[in-house]
Amino acid sequence: MRHDYIPLQGDWLSQAGFTSGMPVKIRVMPDCIVITAQNSRELFGCAEGLSAAHFSKKKMDLWIKTFPGALNDTGDLPVIRRENPRYDCLKRSRD
Repeated sequence: MRHDYIPLQGDWLSQAGFTSGMPVKIRVMPDCIVITAQNSRELFGCAEGLSAAHFSKKKMDLWIKTFPGALNDTGDLPVIRRENPRYDCLKRSRD
């Protein structure tokens, strides 16, 4: 590696579903870097949409606060709306 930094830019970011201003979480492990969106509002929607049983918002709040590497929702984060979501976990077929 020639530098002590890695610039994160390019078309691949939007192709992967990231948008400008989206909060991200970066985890670094030996030989591995993982970049994930940090959008707890979307996480609520996914959990609610995927739940087969009763969904408790209070328990989900507690789980998110104690999640390893805690998701930091300060309430002032923008709600991210993706134009073409790659994985639509908010919709569920009800047949």
